Amino acid sequence: MSNYPSYASYFLRSFTGVSTANFRIPPQSSGQKVAHNQIDFVLPTNTLIKMDDVRLVFTASAVAAGTSAAPRLPPADAFIERVQVSMGGISVDSGCASTQVLNQVKRNYKTNEDPVTSHNHLSRNVMGANLAQFAAAAEAYTTNGDSTIFAIPLGSFFESIQPSLLNAALLPEIRISLFLSGNSVVTSGTTGATVAGTTGAGNTQATYTLDNYSLLCPCWSIDDGVYSSVIASRLNDEGFLEASWCGYDSFQDTFSGTTRVASAASSLDKIICAFRPSTYSGINGAIALAGSHSDRNVTTTALANVLGQPARNGGDGYLPAPLNLVAPMTNLPSAANPDKLAEEPKLSISINNVRMPQYDCPASQWYVLTLQAFEKERSASESYVEYLTNRFCIAQKLNLPGSAGMRAKSGLDLRGSNSSIILSSVGDLTNFSNTGNVVVFLESTRVLRIGVGKTLQVVL
Repeated sequence: MSNYPSYASYFLRSFTGVSTANFRIPPQSSGQKVAHNQIDFVLPTNTLIKMDDVRLVFTASAVAAGTSAAPRLPPADAFIERVQVSMGGISVDSGCASTQVLNQVKRNYKTNEDPVTSHNHLSRNVMGANLAQFAAAAEAYTTNGDSTIFAIPLGSFFESIQPSLLNAALLPEIRISLFLSGNSVVTSGTTGATVAGTTGAGNTQATYTLDNYSLLCPCWSIDDGVYSSVIASRLNDEGFLEASWCGYDSFQDTFSGTTRVASAASSLDKIICAFRPSTYSGINGAIALAGSHSDRNVTTTALANVLGQPARNGGDGYLPAPLNLVAPMTNLPSAANPDKLAEEPKLSISINNVRMPQYDCPASQWYVLTLQAFEKERSASESYVEYLTNRFCIAQKLNLPGSAGMRAKSGLDLRGSNSSIILSSVGDLTNFSNTGNVVVFLESTRVLRIGVGKTLQVVL
């Protein structure tokens, strides 16, 4: 019955000798962490690790400073600036800077993130853990009893590596280094009792602390003899095993109209450009989502036991300033400037003088192309003005659809070429803002070759 689909066939696959265990991995050094600190972990050996299920668990608290009496925490993954993975002292994936921006871009095109552990919504006045009122207090969580509020994956290497059930017995010691973000990811509002107090900034940048951090690591074993013989046979025939993952390089620049980056990737899969105003790194309150409850009613006071989340009891929505992605426009479309839609930016990406797309593409059409690049039907934006004001990025896909699921390298091979990637603003520039920040992410398929005797080769 092998030619029939699974729902019409009668068959059973049998695996013997399967066992599983979950470990809590302590850090190499403990103690409270603050901005720009580093946290290191070493993964277990001689086991199969389910890489995409590894989670960093921790609790965090905002710390008030000056008149910034009501700081609020960002999404939990925004505390991580960069993740580095090394094996036997060899840097396999050095990670990319501005990982929190990349995570926000992905969040803007992934609407099913778990709000319980990810803290992906900023609650203005009511704590999501227990419905307690914040008022003018900082968003702080208890550290008693080794409590952990948040749980996040460890970035693209862990989330995308295939096979995801990685045999650590074939690898040297796996060390993970987490580099924490700066304090600017924490909002510096004066009070959570009003919207104006949440969006208005105090006179001092608020800070944050990280406590009770550890890794949850699910491990497996298959002791039927077949798995180990298949591995040994492949090593004997090919001389190595291959594991692939989705890696990123990042570049920052002031987008004055032209930004140039370069790549020598063996499979360049996607170009992502995220835009922010020049004030993103200053002392900022929360940024209200355009068109949301908080944006329309700036003097509205808090309602008891109502979470400040979009689409929940008429709730409001906010983003921390470093994660607020804004189109490079001097005047954005608004009730005061409705005609600015006619002046939306036109942007062009070229690779070695080949334009993609082959015309002056306005932001509205980049939105469609970006959805296709992420292979999504919709984004997290509830309106076009929200896309321009709070979630603006563009992406150009260069590999075959579904390549990750097929474990296929199908992007541009730029090895040995003097590649030049240029992002430029084209067309009517009357409403173009040339002082903003742009972060360019280059996504590529990378390969880890595992040889006999735990030897490694990385193909970028």
